[in-house]
Amino acid sequence: MSTVLIADDHPLVAHGIERVLAATSEFTVIAACYSGKDTLEIAQRTRPDLILLDVRLGDLNGSDVCRELGTSTPAAKIVMLTAFDDTENLRRCLEAGAAGVLLKGTLDLDLVQALRDVRDGRMVVDAGIARALETASGLLKTDGASYPQLRPREVDVLRLMAAGMTTKDIAEQLDLTVNTVRSYTQALMEKLGAHTRVQAIVYAQKLQLI
Repeated sequence: MSTVLIADDHPLVAHGIERVLAATSEFTVIAACYSGKDTLEIAQRTRPDLILLDVRLGDLNGSDVCRELGTSTPAAKIVMLTAFDDTENLRRCLEAGAAGVLLKGTLDLDLVQALRDVRDGRMVVDAGIARALETASGLLKTDGASYPQLRPREVDVLRLMAAGMTTKDIAEQLDLTVNTVRSYTQALMEKLGAHTRVQAIVYAQKLQLI
């Protein structure tokens, strides 16, 4: 069973999430925090597997908390929760190491599966948020330029990257060597101007690959 820490400055939201997870046999909530300071302190003490972190806490910015958690509790996988269209803040969270972003309004439908995906090493970004990120601070080109032609194998690698698979997993899936997958990855990233896995997800959605 995976342990979960909830950090949200609205107790009703935190308790609602706790009720959803209590109905599963896969996740157990070990604490609910209502401030950034408490989140950092309790996460370091309890070492949870997963942290559901509100992008806006009362005392600290979610991206700052995310960055500090990456140092103090590096094994924990962080999923940001947001009710806001705050693409710049969300971009900073993802750059700080968050493994996903979910909208609070869709948690009842998506939360458990999203946590399964993150637990299993995949990145989860709500589709609406991914579209919003397309125009955030150069995350995606927005000048209407056409995408460079990708080779079939590059498309395969991009699709699996966007599914959250590691280079080793992609190599096994496609029956390729790790070095070959790295070569394809470098080539497709250069063609698309992508630099991170988040960008790979957004590009894959833009190209209707996922």
